[in-house]
Amino acid sequence: MKNILFTLITCFLLSNFGFAQNSVQLNINHKLGSDAFAMLTPSTNNLGDDFNLNRLEYYITEFTVTHDGGQTTEVNDLWVLVNAADATAIDLGSHNITEVEGVQFHIGVDDAHNFLDPASYASDHPLAPKNPSMHWGWASGYRFVALEGNGGPSYNNTVELHGLGSQNYLEVSVNVTASAASNAVTINIDADYARALENISVNSGLIVHATTDEAQEMLSNFQLYVFSSKTGTTSTVDYSEISSLDIFPNPTTVGTSTLRINATKELSYQVSITDILGKEILSLDKVNSNVAIDLNLENAGMYFINLIKENQTVISKKLIVN
Repeated sequence: MKNILFTLITCFLLSNFGFAQNSVQLNINHKLGSDAFAMLTPSTNNLGDDFNLNRLEYYITEFTVTHDGGQTTEVNDLWVLVNAADATAIDLGSHNITEVEGVQFHIGVDDAHNFLDPASYASDHPLAPKNPSMHWGWASGYRFVALEGNGGPSYNNTVELHGLGSQNYLEVSVNVTASAASNAVTINIDADYARALENISVNSGLIVHATTDEAQEMLSNFQLYVFSSKTGTTSTVDYSEISSLDIFPNPTTVGTSTLRINATKELSYQVSITDILGKEILSLDKVNSNVAIDLNLENAGMYFINLIKENQTVISKKLIVN
């Protein structure tokens, strides 16, 4: 009897002290450059093109929180329709999380739900029919991002980019720190929507509803440029010449992946590889653009490939070694 009582007390103490759960919330702070986002606010992209927005909605799902020394917690069956005009606070539930190191999510709707009938959901569900519509049709699925507004110096040219397509279902990874306080963890990230139009000319107007061309480029910009840590340093370095940072295969099961910096100019960059705790594992001083190089990481784990220009990290991508 004493042994049973001791076991029960031990389990109670572990559950209440060693493994206490905290509510986790993800806040997205909507911005245009360094300013707070507001509809019809004049802005410019990196090409110097003038634009304003009167609609910006997008889906995010498949959330993962990296925490407490590299552990990962997935949040399943959660779809969020973000409207940049409204404050966005996402309840990720209660979890054994105390120190957050990063957050990942996907832009769009996963394949398992992208082609289902919107009418099958309750009216308040994010995937139910919306007005204006976020659903393109059964064959094409949902609009992952619907961006609309006006371009040009007089803001009199229509801009509409609707991005969709399973091939454009992209994962966003943000390195961000947050700590539990009063049984809650609040993760704050910024979303700079001026960067959604990075390298996309809108001065003369632009209408693309598609899985390719500028609509696809916008979705790639959401993955690479839009989101950042609210507590981090915003890059002031111009790296508009960089088209993408590719790492493949990812995940890798043999510890070897290929890195390629795709850019419009032949330049060299610094690449720093860090582990989940921020410890630098490898530093490469001169990595030329448009040239594939091999990376060899012997130990399994999660790594961050950081592309550095003028001593600032401008792109960071996650690499999984199994």
